[in-house]
Amino acid sequence: MDIKIRKVSTNWKILPTGLTWYFIGQPKTGKTTQASKWSSKGSEGVLLIDTDLGSDFANKANTITVTSLNTPTRPNMVDDKQITKDGKPEIEVIPNIERGYYHRTGDDVGKPMEVYSMVEVYHYLKDNFKELPYDTIAIDTIDHINRWIEQEVCDERGQSAMGEGSSWGADWAQARKKNLDILKRFQTLCKSLGKNLVIISHAKNTVVTDGKSQLGPELPKGLAYAVTASADVIGYAMANKEDGKFYISFQAYDERTVGSRLRPLAQKTLPFDYDSIISEILKYKEETE
Repeated sequence: MDIKIRKVSTNWKILPTGLTWYFIGQPKTGKTTQASKWSSKGSEGVLLIDTDLGSDFANKANTITVTSLNTPTRPNMVDDKQITKDGKPEIEVIPNIERGYYHRTGDDVGKPMEVYSMVEVYHYLKDNFKELPYDTIAIDTIDHINRWIEQEVCDERGQSAMGEGSSWGADWAQARKKNLDILKRFQTLCKSLGKNLVIISHAKNTVVTDGKSQLGPELPKGLAYAVTASADVIGYAMANKEDGKFYISFQAYDERTVGSRLRPLAQKTLPFDYDSIISEILKYKEETE
């Protein structure tokens, strides 16, 4: 068997696809709004997976609301009696419209809302994303997915909280593996189709080994490191108090977990919107031709 060796060309005349963009920032810094339209087609090009009910005010966003990791079930009842099969109680999937969530905005405010699990959404997209009109999936936030996973790990291990007992970090490792498995599945799906993935985290201060306070994602240290390592572009979103506008920084330094594999964005702070970022890349092309 012959193996073809590919020579890599970073030709900025053609925008790369299959990228993972990672936006980190404090609440109310434009992350959800910008992620919901992170495409040349604006909001029509983005499918937003909302895990923390934060997209209700992102106008025109195309949203799937996710409220659990796994698909919720309940006993299968008829006339207040649980149905059994072969001596075992039957369960059924709770219909999406009956999971206890309601619209907060728009014409349907106060009415039951269809919500989904991450498992349901992933399998739907795996089978259908190629035919959908979107070129980007945005997940807002992965912090919330981690909380669901940590709760699942605690339940599986009979713990009331992470770090309990004598597991010596086995619970954290188990949760990290589950998180990275989900991320890898979405990254593989997007890359295989030439689509982009946007992931969002809130920011928190962490203390690194030299005693410095560092701004990073609101995730456990090991998971945060693995997620940032897997991203192509990491930007820190922030609000400017003087002009009231949102900006995103790709300036990497010890106190902030950011950076970019895209050379045109490296070490820059730019207006936080898709057009400004793409314009910066195109300008870089022109300067280096």
